[in-house]
Amino acid sequence: MDHGQDLAVITGGARGIGRHLADAFARAGYAVLLTATDGQRASAAAAELAADTAGRVSGAALDAGDPASVAALAARVDEAQEALGARLRVLVNNAGRIESTEGPVWEADPASLAAVVAANVAGPLLVVNALAPLLLATAEATGRPARIIDLNSGSGAQGTNAYAAYSASKLALFRLADSVQHYGFDRGLRIFELSPGVIRSDMTGSMPVHAERTEWTDPAEVAALALALAGGELDAWSGRYVRAGLDTPESLARRATAGPLPAGLRRATVEM
Repeated sequence: MDHGQDLAVITGGARGIGRHLADAFARAGYAVLLTATDGQRASAAAAELAADTAGRVSGAALDAGDPASVAALAARVDEAQEALGARLRVLVNNAGRIESTEGPVWEADPASLAAVVAANVAGPLLVVNALAPLLLATAEATGRPARIIDLNSGSGAQGTNAYAAYSASKLALFRLADSVQHYGFDRGLRIFELSPGVIRSDMTGSMPVHAERTEWTDPAEVAALALALAGGELDAWSGRYVRAGLDTPESLARRATAGPLPAGLRRATVEM
């Protein structure tokens, strides 16, 4: 599919998983707007990726937990759509953080806990609040769905006791997806919870829980899955959780064609 008229916004796209995703989307033909908390770092990363991929990549500052900063991003996206002749087709909620220490929540730094909630819960909520209208407008104008990909985690699906705030924040994304699915699906909006597994990054490198890890998820697997979700090949999985390193575009497509997916499959549900 030609993505020359599609714009992808990737929060936290200057480094780590976000950087791999920004590179992959640019190589796939999308115009890419990546964000970082520091505007100069975002612009520098965008320039490097544009040179490496020969793609259309730009950068913007974003403090995802700050409503004013998110509003400024929405205005920037509007400008990018006009300048590039592209419509916002994909939003990747990647920006996030983890508490600074492992252990009981009562021993954690309160400021670190608050920062995790601001980035990982308030951030995606505010970004979806600001950009979903643009995604819905794209779906209506083109007759093709627009898509949101939340970078989730096994800590959200199953929990990680050592990181209470991070685990709680990733579980919250499932509830955001439930709401977006409920109100947006019939209007052409799809949403996916994508766990990247564990790739080598600044964040995972700082976590004692991974100190002895010898097996890591290949970023190429994460990128392939994200592109398949963004491209519409796996819309049967909208509102559900998928995991790079376990799932592939091919395995998810085979499962979807085998019959209707059970209502609770890959969702954060509790049977009573």
